[in-house]
Amino acid sequence: MSIVYTDAQLALQGRLEAANINPASFLATDYLNHYNEIVMLLEMLPDMPDMIEDCDDWAPKSYVQHFEDSGFTAKKLAIEAYGIAPDVIRTPFEAICANLDKLIIGTIAGLHKVGAAERGLTGDAAALIKARIEQVQDMLMTLNQLIHGKLDGVKAATKAEIMDHAEEEAAQTQADIDKLFD
Repeated sequence: MSIVYTDAQLALQGRLEAANINPASFLATDYLNHYNEIVMLLEMLPDMPDMIEDCDDWAPKSYVQHFEDSGFTAKKLAIEAYGIAPDVIRTPFEAICANLDKLIIGTIAGLHKVGAAERGLTGDAAALIKARIEQVQDMLMTLNQLIHGKLDGVKAATKAEIMDHAEEEAAQTQADIDKLFD
């Protein structure tokens, strides 16, 4: 699938690569740092369950919010480019981000619900956290592909599909965690 760019996109495209923003997708990989932070913390949880408190400091951030808060040199350009990014890229990108946010928040909430910081994690709970991290990493790989303009195997989703899937993922995460501690 090829992308047909608008005149506004073509006018901006020439400035993107020098700013470390992909000229095909209009997105920057710097946004993935937002998720990489929480992945590192989640990876520590099986050995240090009290790190859940550090996980509480993480909160979902939109692409624009991430760049507004970042020290990224070309953050204004990153925000401008995102605003006119091709829909065929931005729609699945936003869907995956919404699912990631729900999955991460649901996992952290589930760990709090069962008192993971106080009680520690059973082997099964540690395995579940590992599985959740793998899911997050798979989703991050797909985001990375989108940022690099690779559309193969990525389905554009409607806003309704995004929310339905995200809610289903969050519910599944909580149910899985609850089973381990009943």
